[in-house]
Amino acid sequence: MNIFHLPEVKWKKNSALKKPTIGSSVHEGNYRNWDPHFATDGFVQNGGTQIFHSTFEQYPWIWIDLLETLSISFIRIYNRRDGGGQRFHDVAVEVTNNSVYVQRGFYKGPAVTGEIVDILCDYPAIARYVRLRITEGSGNSLNIPELEIYTT
Repeated sequence: MNIFHLPEVKWKKNSALKKPTIGSSVHEGNYRNWDPHFATDGFVQNGGTQIFHSTFEQYPWIWIDLLETLSISFIRIYNRRDGGGQRFHDVAVEVTNNSVYVQRGFYKGPAVTGEIVDILCDYPAIARYVRLRITEGSGNSLNIPELEIYTT
């Protein structure tokens, strides 16, 4: 198993690390290989398993509970390293403290395989819950080996 250890951003805190996650779906229903929790476990896998991988659907998403209301600066996404990097495109960063989501960031893309994508959040991005969601196209799959949510 090849594991890439993540560099730290010293002046901010990765508040997503090991936090609860939910995905819109899981590819082939295989939680052992593609569970949403892999996106916040602190490891970037080089292969196509032990990452979050949704099924192919119109608007796949992943939701993270930060467990407290925080000021969000940016989201860092480590894209797949084994191919399929272009699947990460038209991604909205949506935040909420209840059930009404507000978009606070956007990445047009498409990304490339192995790319590290930083999405800056508009001010104010103060929230407990964060959702990343593909907003365009059809037959989309959200593939995220790791994501970090940096807060102050």
